[in-house]
Amino acid sequence: MRKINSDFSKFGGSKEHFPSDAPRISVFPQDQSHWRIDWFGDVAFPDRSVRRKQPSVFVHLSRVTDDRFMSDPSVLLAPQCTSPARAQRRVWVSVGTLALIRIGDIWRNGQLVLRPDYELEEFAGLQIDPASTTIVKAGLNLNEGGFLLPISEHPWHIQCTQSYCLMVELPQSRRIIIPCVELARFYFGSSSSLLSKLFLPPLHRDSLFSSASLEPYSRRLHIDLADKMSGASAADIGRISMDPIAAKAARIIGNSCLKASTAGQPVYPQARFPFEGKTTLIASGRWLSHGDRHSSTFLVYNLRSCSHPFPFRSLQYTTKGAQPRPKLHGPAAAGAAETKPQRTRAPEVKNPALVEKDPSSQLAGKSRQIREAVRFPDLARKPVWRSLKLISEEAGAGSVTSSSPPIESMAVGESGSSRRVRPVELSIVSQKASTKPDAIPLFLRNTVEDLKKLQGLTVELLTESQDDGWTVPISVIANDDGEVAPELMLQCADTGRRMRKAAVFAFKHESEHLCAVVIESDPPHTRILATTGQDEDEVWLTLRCAAIDFAKGARSETLDATLSELIEWMFEGDAGTQ
Repeated sequence: MRKINSDFSKFGGSKEHFPSDAPRISVFPQDQSHWRIDWFGDVAFPDRSVRRKQPSVFVHLSRVTDDRFMSDPSVLLAPQCTSPARAQRRVWVSVGTLALIRIGDIWRNGQLVLRPDYELEEFAGLQIDPASTTIVKAGLNLNEGGFLLPISEHPWHIQCTQSYCLMVELPQSRRIIIPCVELARFYFGSSSSLLSKLFLPPLHRDSLFSSASLEPYSRRLHIDLADKMSGASAADIGRISMDPIAAKAARIIGNSCLKASTAGQPVYPQARFPFEGKTTLIASGRWLSHGDRHSSTFLVYNLRSCSHPFPFRSLQYTTKGAQPRPKLHGPAAAGAAETKPQRTRAPEVKNPALVEKDPSSQLAGKSRQIREAVRFPDLARKPVWRSLKLISEEAGAGSVTSSSPPIESMAVGESGSSRRVRPVELSIVSQKASTKPDAIPLFLRNTVEDLKKLQGLTVELLTESQDDGWTVPISVIANDDGEVAPELMLQCADTGRRMRKAAVFAFKHESEHLCAVVIESDPPHTRILATTGQDEDEVWLTLRCAAIDFAKGARSETLDATLSELIEWMFEGDAGTQ
């Protein structure tokens, strides 16, 4: 166990953990006071007339009365720093919105303004299993030896003493207490769509993914996500698909809600860790006394990091029902657009508010990315990517016109109304990714610019990653001793040695199909291979073939001609032989 904040001079919200792009929440107090999220209460459908498709969680907030907290956030640990807990403001917030709200956050005028670290602790080598974890109620008097969460030190859960928490045993009769809603938010809050599914029982496998296959030796996972499921949740869903413990943890959230509702009781969700074994947790919260023992219970406000590994080494996924982000705007795209009719799209105000209503069935949905610190360090070392269409020979975007009033509201959850509220998908992405979602890696920019010249072809990027949006680390090619070919590594001044990056492009015309692998080097190394476009393993095989050639010092195929020229020549040659 290691205290990360050793003194309160470092206490407070840091940019690393503060998503400045968080949307405005309309049901939060719309005034100039500062309001802190104190606790997550019960779950219900509070008003079926406006919200029928998604349940909401009762969020408890207190007005911060000690103005010193901006310069000295340590005052937030004192019970008197807020208005009395029994006078809390309580608002219903859709469960999908849990992707962006945490206990301890400070909001003002509906906008997130501070995410304090409180007491930031690292718990190394925790053993997570049924023997070390127990679901308890927040108001439990443990063995009649004192309340786990003493009201004198922590009054802010007083209206939710029946809510569930997970207790993790520590040495020397100490413990960690994690509110179950926070556990669900951290491990499954990568997107509003995933959270929505988990809180609506029963949870069926096909509501998350249609197929999943794991290659035993390489541990590479290919998963086809269900319709409208966010790619930001691909890793979480990959863990659910491969680990029965994770699948059980996902089901218990909704099942516990259903059980309480059927019994006519307030619905307080239960949750567990989606794994068993060793992990290191980093959490923001505060130490509380138990009986006459000080600092015996660490109450987690929000989890920050978990080191337990995911059950795959790399992940490729596909999505359905999602609108691809246009990345190429060359002559091919422009020419196709000229043949398409105009479309009408309603404009939006600069920062539409999240409202507690079912969104419209007539308005196109949007995705809103929230950038936060890396939650799972294991994923930082594992490539996760999908394929993305860049140019389509048969589809043009058409011109867009706007003649209707601006849309001022958006909402998470399934569409199901005629209100002027746009559906929005909230997704959490890592801050380690490029700060510009479409920023092209430097070694790849000339290639991408060159590809804009292509016309009459479908061009697809097969390696749209969650890292930089374009590349994945090149396939590891090892010898019999397990040593990686040094040619596949790159020396960087800031990060040291790392794997070279590579992008894979697919080119299609009628029945013909080619792939090109572009490997990070100076100049970039390109290899073109004939493929079928119908085998999910082809992207792995093309990467491997290109990596072997590169490690052997093979000549790049674009030294004497550009990639677009070679692709056009090869397709013309194929057409001439038919």
